[in-house]
Parts: sequence; structure tokens; C-alpha cells
Amino acid sequence: MAPLCLRIVAWTLAATSLAHAPVSHALQSQSTSRSQLEAASTPWRTDLQHTGWTRKDGAPANVFSMAQDGNGLLWFAATDGLYSFDGARFVRNRAVYGHPLHSPAITAVKAVGDTIWVGYQFGGISRFTPGAVQHYTGSGGPQGAVYYFIHLPDGSFWATGSRGLFAFDGEHWRLVTAAEGLPEGPQRFHTVLRDGSMLVYGADGVYRSERGEQSRQSTSGRVYTFRRVLDQAGVDGGDLLTERQVLINSRARGLQLFDPDTGSVIPFTLNNGGLPMLTYAIDRRHRLWVNAGDALQLLDDERKPVQQFMPANGFSGKSMTSSLTDREGNLWFATENGIDRVREPRLSTITLPKGQTGLPGVIAGDDGAVWVINRHHENAFPVSTFVVDRQGGRRNVPIYRASATHRQADGTLWFAADGGLWRVAQGTTTRTPLPPELAAQVIQAITVAPDGALWMSVTGKGVHVLQDGVWRAGGGHAELRMPTAITLTTDRAGRIWFGYVDNGIAVLDAGQVRRFTDKDGLAVGNTLAIVQGRDRIWVGGDRGLAWFDGRRFVPLAETGRGAFYGVSGIVERAGGELWLHDTGGLARIDARALGDATARLRPDVAAERFDHLDGHLGMPAQIRPLPSLVEATDGRLWYATSNSVGHIDPAAIPRNPRPPTVLVCIIRTDERSYPAGAPVVLPARTPRLEIDFTATALSMPERVRFRYRLLGQDRDWRDAGNVRQAVYTNLAPGAYTFEVIAANEDGVWSPTPARAALRIEAAFTQTLPFQLACGFVLLAIGWALHRWRLRLVARRLHHDVKVRMLERERIARTLHDTFLQSVQALVLRMHVLMGKLPGEGSLRADVEDVLVRAENVIDEGRERLTQLRRPAVRDGMLAQSLAEVGKQFAAPAGVRFVVRSSGVLPVLAPDVEEELFTIGREALSNAFRHAGARQVVLELACQGGNLRLAVSDDGQGIPPDILARGARQGHWGLPGMRERARLAGGALTIASTSRGTTVGVDLALPTVDAPVQLPAG
Repeated sequence: MAPLCLRIVAWTLAATSLAHAPVSHALQSQSTSRSQLEAASTPWRTDLQHTGWTRKDGAPANVFSMAQDGNGLLWFAATDGLYSFDGARFVRNRAVYGHPLHSPAITAVKAVGDTIWVGYQFGGISRFTPGAVQHYTGSGGPQGAVYYFIHLPDGSFWATGSRGLFAFDGEHWRLVTAAEGLPEGPQRFHTVLRDGSMLVYGADGVYRSERGEQSRQSTSGRVYTFRRVLDQAGVDGGDLLTERQVLINSRARGLQLFDPDTGSVIPFTLNNGGLPMLTYAIDRRHRLWVNAGDALQLLDDERKPVQQFMPANGFSGKSMTSSLTDREGNLWFATENGIDRVREPRLSTITLPKGQTGLPGVIAGDDGAVWVINRHHENAFPVSTFVVDRQGGRRNVPIYRASATHRQADGTLWFAADGGLWRVAQGTTTRTPLPPELAAQVIQAITVAPDGALWMSVTGKGVHVLQDGVWRAGGGHAELRMPTAITLTTDRAGRIWFGYVDNGIAVLDAGQVRRFTDKDGLAVGNTLAIVQGRDRIWVGGDRGLAWFDGRRFVPLAETGRGAFYGVSGIVERAGGELWLHDTGGLARIDARALGDATARLRPDVAAERFDHLDGHLGMPAQIRPLPSLVEATDGRLWYATSNSVGHIDPAAIPRNPRPPTVLVCIIRTDERSYPAGAPVVLPARTPRLEIDFTATALSMPERVRFRYRLLGQDRDWRDAGNVRQAVYTNLAPGAYTFEVIAANEDGVWSPTPARAALRIEAAFTQTLPFQLACGFVLLAIGWALHRWRLRLVARRLHHDVKVRMLERERIARTLHDTFLQSVQALVLRMHVLMGKLPGEGSLRADVEDVLVRAENVIDEGRERLTQLRRPAVRDGMLAQSLAEVGKQFAAPAGVRFVVRSSGVLPVLAPDVEEELFTIGREALSNAFRHAGARQVVLELACQGGNLRLAVSDDGQGIPPDILARGARQGHWGLPGMRERARLAGGALTIASTSRGTTVGVDLALPTVDAPVQLPAG
């Protein structure tokens, strides 16, 4: 990173105010390093690109000095304060690294790595580092204005000021005294020499610091001795023009070349037309820039201006006050009105002749040469065609107003101009006049067929062919006579292609004409270019690009931008790389990407752009002369626009290998802003968060691309394009790390991301205890809702059971009052009839048997009616209800009845409780009526979430055949109990021996309410 060093020549810039005094005497910005001196003395191109910023753009004015820090930021010490610039935005800084400036009156700035040194108008120096600030004021710093900082290769640090030269010993600034060989008084100018020593320009001469054996140490720090090497008063500074010679300026003698080693002085004269010089600068390439008159001039080796910048063409001011060369090689100049950047663009342009008012055109010649034509309006002053050779030399060719060109495979060139056809072959130029009916017309396009026939498209007259000295309209093909073709091309197979307006293309192949329209895939609009590529035909138009697959045309767009508009120049290089010239400039499509797109019929492909940022000016021709892009025989690509002709070497495209340095600048909320250095703690419930970041890519900041992510929030990188801000909303409390990376104009990504740590505090309602409490409350509410729902279901079930019971009771009443009464009446009638029968006899026996059966039916009917209209079990009192049933059975039977219970029984769902009650009652009924038992035991137990209901007796047991069948023939008691157990969600078990029977039901507890203590057995 090297600055331009400026030197004052004329005192007419002296300011009248104290704040301007340092600048009026010396425009030197920074010292020159050894690496700068060793840089190759490469001349600048004469098509340098300029960009200017003024106060309306936020740029500082009247800058005293400039610096670039280790991150690539530019710093400006200006009249109204300290500014920084990242290539995209100027910022006026009231603080550095979060530490306030000592004073806004700043006159000097110097960057050493990430350390920023600031000198003040009224004395004092500040040193800013990312973690601290040190102010050197009063006795610890220079008194009076500080002009420039000097950092020598040996690490020593100096400052010039209105009181003299100051040396820094690591803790204090010390004034260099006359005892060390330097006279007292103001010291402003300096020059760092190749050997690391420096020249200081005093009032009575030039002094050189002595190093090595002639230096000595003192208690106040490192001390240098100074020796006068030029006894000449009034020298206002100087800078290295060559590795040995210093260009100095003397008020009395003007510019001189001074050799500090020999002491020789040689006058130095400029050949700039005698313009009064105000300031000058010498850049890293040892090239001289002169502020003469109202212009900044770049001088060549003969000290003549080769390019100049003026306010009239966009330069920010008339007077250069400071300058610098950044680490990317860009030149920066400060003026009284703003800041200017000068750099070499990627596209090289040539200077067009004066009077050039029409669209130029290009056609490749031999040996890397290019012919440039110019189609002028009829009344314009004619400008001849000229040839530019490989070295840039020119020669004029007396061909005027050429509108169409063609190059044959053997190198023969054709030009349509001034009513004739010009043929250039092997150094010989011949002209063939056009027929009278065509001579006054403008020729649109030319091509030559393999048989030597020349095809020509004429505006308003259609297509004509010259063969063997004879002109024929349409070449003998009536369908080709009209309309006029915009472009003509002969491909490798000898076919002739015709491009028309409105998606029209025709091809003449072996005497046959085939036409293509939008039905064949054409969507290029007006056809401006048809080109034979390596293995396919390319077509460009004002609405797009397409390629021919042998049958139809396949469109190809640009990824992220859509169609290529206004394609009037196409070149496919030998390696498969495709170049286009359209209204957006030049587009380069990589061969591999192009091959993939055409092989897979992809609709778009990525393209590298070369536009105004690269030096592309104007617009390519959209009607003539065509094509607007050609490849010279040396491989360079030449293009023509409305006001320029330029070229680029695809094999040597200037690239920027330096990755941008990425910086996180500010973290901003709706309430305040935070510097991004230390970890940032944000208040709870921060609704919106903005993070500003930047990258120091100064050549083309417009093409810098960013990606960022917030660790703790984003899973992947977000593509921000060129936007330098990230916005997040409604972030949860917690710790986050913001990361951002950037790529320069050539896609070189920063190797490591810039990071900023931040933490959002949690509100009480966002803390874990509160969230756990909320979770508990939600669980409680959920449990309550669940219980409420179960109770609701239970009530519904209870209602349904009640309705069912009422219906059963109604049925029982109906059966009792009708069916059983009728049967009972029949039985009584049978008893009456039986009384009339003889005492003995088979008939009487049969009747008695029928009566027994009838009474059994009545008994069983009564039992079923009893079951059908039994009183429902009381809610939550299953054990008590079964105990009452058992007591009712036990009393008349004379059997001992025992109830045993254990555990806590929850209130069961009504349907479950009913089924269990029915099973228990049936089991008790069977035990008391059929077992012949002395004791019956009812057991109800709850344990481990399970319920067991069992009825045991010590009777005769159930016959094995009934157990095997699962029921007594004709009876449904046991199957009914099994079905009810299954409906209740349990299982029925029967264990029977000759000493007794146990019938039990086991099921998991389906609870709906609070538990109920079982009664003691």
C-alpha cells in the first residue's frame, strides 16, 4: 500500500485561515516504502477510468492527508473532521473504535495496521487501537499543528509540525533539537529514501537523517543525527522520481532533480504547454502527475500530458490537496471539493478521431490488426477508415462512410462504402462500383459464398448477388429478393443465413431456401447477429440469444437477469468460451457452463459481465454497422459502441486476487446503536435488529457480494447480494453470533468471516422458570379439561343408561302384565283340567309334565324380568349394591355370606359399573341357587391400577361338561357374563372343583372421578 506523495510548487494555494495552513505548504500524504520504490515502472494506459465524489455524495472536502488501514478502509483528515470510506459510503467519524476524538480540528492521519494515528490542528496526537485509545497532549505530545506522520522501515515513528520534527519513543513525543543537527522551526515536508533514511526540508536547506554508526541513544529514547545535504533555502519538499533521484521544488529555482548521495542538482522542465503548476504527485509506478491550470495531468517519459482530468469532465475540483495509492492499485486524489479515484479499467479503449459522430464498426485484419470504420451522416465531415496494429499504431485508409464489412476465411476484407465495394487482399485495395440503382442506397450486410458469389443486403432494395461480374436480385431465388436482411452469414458448411426482423431467419442450403419463424423456437426479435460457432449456429437479436440444434432454435437466457437484450455481436472462441455484445456491455460465458447448458437444454447460463464499471461506454449498434464484436487474429476481442472502440484479451483479463476485508460496523435497534467491537447486550423484547456491515473492495464496490448468517437463528448462509445490512425481527432471547463474508468483483471470497457477538436479554415472561410455570398451568388446565370432558361423557353415559333402564323396565312391565299373566292363566287352566282327569294314566302324567315345564318357564321368565328391571347400581356404590344383593340371596337360602374388600375404588364409568354389577349379581345368584354351598364369598379388590371382582363358594362345583361347553344347554348365564366382562374392558375367569367354584372378573381401572374407599369386608 503506497501513497502518492504531493509537493507544493506554487504558493498561490496558501489559505488565509489557520485551519488551512498545513495543506497550503505541503501536499504530502504519506511516506514511501521500500516496496513502492521497487515497483516496476510500468506506464499507465491512456484510457484511465475516473470516478468522483463531492459533498453531495457525503465526501470530505479540503483533505489534508489520506491513509489506508490494515482492513483496507480509507481515512481522510479534512477541515471538518475525520472521514472513512469503504468504497461505497463516506462516514464522518466522531470516534474511532468507539473512542471519541480529542478534537474535531484534524490535520493528519496515519494508519499502521489497525492502529490509527490522528494529529490535531491545535496540538496533540491520538493513537486508536481496537481496544484502547491514548491521547498525547500537553507535555506528552507535540505543541502546535501536526502536519504529517512518518513511519520509517526500522519501525521508528515521527511527526512533522508547526514547532518542528517530533520523534516517538513509545511513550512520549519528543521534539528533535538543534543539538541533533536539525535547526529549530516549522518542519513540514519529508521524503523517505530507499535506504530507510529520510530527508527533512528546513528553511535553510535539506537535511538527511543519519543511521547506523552515526546514530546514538539517549535517555529520552531513540535519537537520530541530521546532516545538511543540500545548501539551498526555500525548498518546499520533494519525492522520489527514480530509485536514486528526488524531484524537489524550490521557490527560487523551480523543479529540480536532486541526488541525496552525490548532492547533484539538475533542473527539471515540464513539457505541458507552459501551464502554471500548482502541485505535483509521484505514484507507485514512478509516474508524474501535475496539477496545472484547472486540470490534473498524467505525464509520460517525455514529461508531456497523455491524459488529463478536469472539473468539466467530472473531476471534483481544480486543486489537488492530497493523494494516495491503495493496496489494489487505485489512485486517490483529494481536491478542494471532494475525492476522486482513477484506475485502469479491464476494457481498453482507443482514442477516436476528432469529428467522429457516427457509429464506428470493427473488422479483424491480419497480424492482430483491426480495421475501424465510421458511418457518418451524409452532411458530416467524412472520417476515413483506419487500421490499429497490435502495438497500437495507426494508419488511415481512404475508405469513407463504410456501413458494412466482411472478412473471408483467407483474410480478404470487404467494405461497402460510398457507392462501391472495396476489396482488400494481400495489401492490394480494389473498388467495384455498385449498379446505379443501388449506389445511392445504404448497404446493410455483406457475405461471400464458397463459390465466390458476393451476397449483399441493401436497405429498401432487398438482397442482391454479384457473381462473375453480374448482379442478380435474390441470387436467382425469388423468395430472397425481399425483404432486406439485417445480417448475412456464410457458415462452415457453405450455407448462407439471412436474418430478418420479427423472428425471421432463412437459410439457403444446396439451392433450397428454408425459413424459420417463432414456430421453430425463434424468440430473438429482430435478428442482429448470426454466427458460426465451433459446432453450432448462434443467433442474437434485440430480444435474446438462441442456438440451432439442426432442426429448431433453442433460446438461452442469462441466469438472474433474463434474456440477453440487443445482441449484435457474438464470438465463440476456439476453447468454447462464448462472448456476447449486448446493451448491457460484454458478457463472457464459460465454456464448461455453456457446454452443460446446451447438452442439458438448460434455459439459462451464468455470465460474467463487463459493463460501465469495466470501461464500457455507449451502446452497441442495433442496425449497422454489424457485427459489433469481432475476434482479432491475436485472440483479442474488439468491440464498437455508439461512441467508443475498445478491446480485451480473454487470455489475460485483469483480475483482483485480493479478497475483501469484511467488517461488521454497527448493530442497531429501534432505540439505539451499538459499535460492533465488543459483545453487544440487547434489551429484552428487542423487536427489530439491524446489522450494518461492509467490505473494503475499493476497485469495484458495486460488484461486491455478501453472505451472512446469524448462528443460533440461521441454518445456512443468506445471500445478500450487494446489500450491506441484515435485518432480523422478533428474535428469541439468547446468545447469537453474526457472521458475514464477501467476494470481490472476481468472486474471490474472504477466507474467514467477520463476526459480532450479541446477546438478547430475556424478559421475566421469557425465562425458564416462567415457561415451566406456564407449562405446569397448561398441564393443569389440560388435566382439568380432561376431567371435565370425562365427567361430561359420564353424565351422557349415565343418561343413556338411565334411558335404557327405563326402557327395560317398561318392557318388563309389559311382559309381566301380558305374557306372564297369560302364561299363568294357562297354567291355572291346565291345573283345572288336570283335576278332571283320572288319578292315574299316561295322559295325566303328560299334563303334569307340561305343567312342570310351564311353571319352569314362568319361574325363568320371572327371573329374567327381575334381571331386566333390576334396580340400577347406585353411582359409586358397586360394593354396597352387590353386598345388598348377596344378603337378599343368603337370607332365604340359609347360606353364610361374606364380603371382603381392599384398596381404594375410583368411581367407575356408569356402563362399566353396570356391567360389573350384572356379572356379580349373576355369579351370586348361581352360587346361592345351584352350588349347594354352605358359604359364599364376595371379593372386591383394587391394587396397582387393576380391579378384581370375584364370587367364591364351597359347593359342589360346576360339572366338567358344562365348563367344557362354557354354558348349560339352553341357558345363557355364563356366556352373558363373558360378554359383559369383555364390554367392561376385562376378562371373565372360572375355576371350579368338587370343593367349590370361583367366578372372577379382572380389568384395568377406567376412572372418571375421585376415588371411593371400599367398605370393610
